[in-house]
Amino acid sequence: MQPDERDLDRWTPMGAVWRTVVEGVTGSMAYLADKHWNVVACNDEFRALIPDGRPPSNIMRWMLLDDRARHDVLMNWTEDWARGACPALRRAVTNHPADPALIDLASDVRSDPLAGPIYLATASSHPLHPDGVVRQVNHPTKGPGWVTATAASPLPTIDAMFVMMRYRPGEVRPHQPPPLSTNAL
Repeated sequence: MQPDERDLDRWTPMGAVWRTVVEGVTGSMAYLADKHWNVVACNDEFRALIPDGRPPSNIMRWMLLDDRARHDVLMNWTEDWARGACPALRRAVTNHPADPALIDLASDVRSDPLAGPIYLATASSHPLHPDGVVRQVNHPTKGPGWVTATAASPLPTIDAMFVMMRYRPGEVRPHQPPPLSTNAL
């Protein structure tokens, strides 16, 4: 399913500005998602990461529940991708305990035979901000490589997240910068 462009209409005028920003990013994959991880805008490089070229309607659902994502695209899925995504989903449900979309997503993840045990096993894990995270992928057209994520919340009033992922080909993991400490600020 394609992202619903009407979702950005309710964010105007900033929604239209961010759509232009996301779609104008070149050299890196980019998308904008709402607090439910619904993809509301993305660029062509992001579309190329998805085997059929159509961006998922929900990036969290795709990462945790889509078999092609888990087995064909997101390498080391259990340790890197799922163990990173599950705590973020849990935090979102904790922050919005009455949100039916988040509750349904978490329920689907918990009941999945692959993602469910990871969701339960990461109950005490603290979600890491995806900024600077390096993860392995098998890009459908570029082959094996690594993505380095950069993330920001440009529209905090609606919990939007802008994510860019820079692809680097190869088998060797590129350097991952250490996480920022609060003392560094």
